[in-house]
Amino acid sequence: MRDLPRPGQVYRHFKGNIYRIITLASHSETGEMLVIYKRDDTEEKSYARPLDMFMSEVDRKKYPNVREKYRFTLWQEGDDPDTGACPDSSSEMLLNPLLEAFLDAGTISEKVDRFYDMKKIADDEMLSAVAASLDLDISGTRDEKAEEILRALRAKEKYESNRLRGQ
Repeated sequence: MRDLPRPGQVYRHFKGNIYRIITLASHSETGEMLVIYKRDDTEEKSYARPLDMFMSEVDRKKYPNVREKYRFTLWQEGDDPDTGACPDSSSEMLLNPLLEAFLDAGTISEKVDRFYDMKKIADDEMLSAVAASLDLDISGTRDEKAEEILRALRAKEKYESNRLRGQ
């Protein structure tokens, strides 16, 4: 039996999106357990899904070509940071979803938020991709590179907010 999701844990949906568990809740009328979660690259929406459905296997009739076993799979720091893959998920190469969310962020403020999300698991390759996207030349240890990126992001964020205020 799989462990129940806990607040703060990160899960990967079989279609590739990354979600963070907010809490488990009990339906006020039926008592059914619900998982409350949000997509990890947006602050806009939260979702509720019955625990049984959250923990269920992928519907093979509806999605015959999916390799993952479960609808949602716990994504831990030990999972492959280059692919975003969980031990029981597809071996197909994918862009790390946290890196993808960073690269897709529309504003510097969003990039700062996304970088904080990925900072703990970022390896040298991910940091290099972030630095390249910001046109930075970074060096040093992994932690030094991460701090250098954060300093650059904060400077860009300050410039962006000052520029927008001047309009």
